[in-house]
Amino acid sequence: MTAAITAFPNPLSGFESQFDDCVEEVAFLWLLRSRALIQPHYRTSDLAELESRIDAQLFALAQAPERAWAACQSALAHAGPGEVFAAAAVAFRTLEVGCIQQAVEAGLQDEAGFAALVSALTWLPGRYCHDWVRKFFISKEHIHKRLALATCRARGEDPCDFLTRILRRNDCRADSLLHGEALRCVGVFKRRDLSPFLAEGREGGEPGVTFEACRSAILLGDRSAAKMLMPFALQSGPRQCDALILAMRVLPSTEAKQWVAQLFGQTSPDAARLSVIATAALGDPEAVPWLLRCMKQLSLARVAGEAFYQITGVDLQAHDLHHQLPQLNDAEAQDHPDTPVPPMDDDEHLPWPNTEKLTVFWETIKHRYPPGERLLLGEPVTEANLQRVLSEGPQRQRAAAALELALLDPQQSWFSMERRQESS
Repeated sequence: MTAAITAFPNPLSGFESQFDDCVEEVAFLWLLRSRALIQPHYRTSDLAELESRIDAQLFALAQAPERAWAACQSALAHAGPGEVFAAAAVAFRTLEVGCIQQAVEAGLQDEAGFAALVSALTWLPGRYCHDWVRKFFISKEHIHKRLALATCRARGEDPCDFLTRILRRNDCRADSLLHGEALRCVGVFKRRDLSPFLAEGREGGEPGVTFEACRSAILLGDRSAAKMLMPFALQSGPRQCDALILAMRVLPSTEAKQWVAQLFGQTSPDAARLSVIATAALGDPEAVPWLLRCMKQLSLARVAGEAFYQITGVDLQAHDLHHQLPQLNDAEAQDHPDTPVPPMDDDEHLPWPNTEKLTVFWETIKHRYPPGERLLLGEPVTEANLQRVLSEGPQRQRAAAALELALLDPQQSWFSMERRQESS
């Protein structure tokens, strides 16, 4: 009887390539999703659909964990961030220490992998990751502690005493990346008990630490810290856009407009574009005539159109205020892993404004938008309106609403845009 049973072949034999395909599909879909989080044409329903496709592939992989992990190991041999996400999402579900260590080591090789690892830990139910996050917190490795903090921030879960202990340790504060992440969490989770560490961080010399200390101080209600954002906002660098968007929301209107004018007068390639983005964050309808002039410049047309939408709530496509252009992308390209992911174009999914129509249209509606009042999608910046945008708006405007809500209520944590739609 035993010999007869062992003579049967493994029912999964010959299906190895299907596991490889599933891992490849997860990696590809996650890359799409990571981009979708900041693309203007995605809403919560679109993200939920994309996330359900990722879940379907992960469910298929979960049916045969050993073979799924073997496919992940093969993918990690040429790991990009998508492969790191897939491997981590599979590894943590296996509960196997060896698998988890391999996935974590692969993700910690660079910042792109680090972000994918955080995304996987954010994706998983708490029963698969909470114990590991605690282990990362008590690890001797600073990068493990930063991973735990970043995961807590993305999941919207206060690190509590772990955050306090990190900020009290001299060796942790000496690591600028860990220190910056810890200070960021102070503001995100409105940890006023840790505000003395923000004052220390603002006096430090490392730019990333100073920026995070200033941002968190502002989130805790100290709007005077906005003035310290000027070097970040008006000089090219990795934090320039974040600094500008935050400063526009907290500076007095007159001063904010002076910053925009100063930036627009610079000769750097991105200065004019960033000025338009800053104007959208300021949200004052008084800027609309200037935005209409910006729309006549090819390089600024679409981003200025988006700024007009963000201030007024007027959808250019819905009101036929855009140019009907032929589709420039390859119509035959399929949503499939074999299709190369093109470089990110921030304006790709924005309409081209028809300035002639839009100028006439604005004359008919401008009486509805009194200058001097800050607006988001045509409505005052109030809690009820912001909650509506966060629930129903496009991604970029949802992100704006999340930040405005965190600034509006000194007690409310900053909503994480990384969280899955089902847990929103």
